[in-house]
Amino acid sequence: MLKKLLFWQPKKDYYHFLSNHSLGKNLLVSTNYLIWVFLFYVSYLLIKNQTNIFWQLLIATIASEVIEKILKLKDYWKRPAFTNGNQVARGLIKAWYTKGSFPSGHTIKAVFFLLFILQYPVISLPFFLLVIIPLLAIRVLIGFHYPIDVLGGIVFGIVIWFFARLISAPLWLNQITTSIFNLVFFIH
Repeated sequence: MLKKLLFWQPKKDYYHFLSNHSLGKNLLVSTNYLIWVFLFYVSYLLIKNQTNIFWQLLIATIASEVIEKILKLKDYWKRPAFTNGNQVARGLIKAWYTKGSFPSGHTIKAVFFLLFILQYPVISLPFFLLVIIPLLAIRVLIGFHYPIDVLGGIVFGIVIWFFARLISAPLWLNQITTSIFNLVFFIH
């Protein structure tokens, strides 16, 4: 019963359905990358509010990428959309989608960003959840992940945030970061 829940997938192959229509392919690709655009915006708000968070986000992002890549190389299980012969849609990076699916990198980052905005409230929590939850749910529904991948991403996101939040860059480094940030984003 638990295995059935952790590896749940809808009866209909939504990935196959969407990838056979041009509008569907665009939806697959856009929902995959939309989260990164949104998290970049949240990063901007966080760093503008608290410069030191740049270093916390940088370390958290690097840690999440390393953990995700190492675990996906283990190939515990294939992504559900590709266990039945579906091809990777144009616009998605094939190397990322032909490896294992555990853990969900989108979820890892969404969780540590959620915890950072709880720590530094720069955006409405309901708005953040309104954007993130559907994007993560779609990843399970279309077969990029199983629920266990998302749960694993939640755990890793919490652990990464727990350690990254402790990072405190020296004042001089934060001053340099602020100057560069202000220059890049035309602030003052």
